[in-house]
Amino acid sequence: MSLLRRFNRAVARGVRAVAESPWIKFLTGTVLLTSSLDEAIDTLVADLSALELGAHHGVMLLGFVNILSSLPDLLDGLLGTLAVDDEQGAAAGSDVAGGVDATADADATDAGEDEAVAPRLAA
Repeated sequence: MSLLRRFNRAVARGVRAVAESPWIKFLTGTVLLTSSLDEAIDTLVADLSALELGAHHGVMLLGFVNILSSLPDLLDGLLGTLAVDDEQGAAAGSDVAGGVDATADADATDAGEDEAVAPRLAA
């Protein structure tokens, strides 16, 4: 594969990762929503009741949709982090209570993980 093709694929992957990031969507939505609300807050009810819609109303809707679309991914990540913390806390508590050397178990687990990952990296 040519160097230019690999470079193009790497750039495309990087751009896609940034564009699909839930944090970027959340930040963008927050900026769009707050800036459009700043402009439209005084006349929002009057504009909507008279159906006098401007660009700031569309930007407000777009910001709201961006925030909503990023929330499931952000909450999944948060819940996953909390679950891992709970599992690690429970495992540490059982190791201490049972008198087991936690560092020996961790070293054995790390070695097993390294052996399982090595064939995947070689492929």
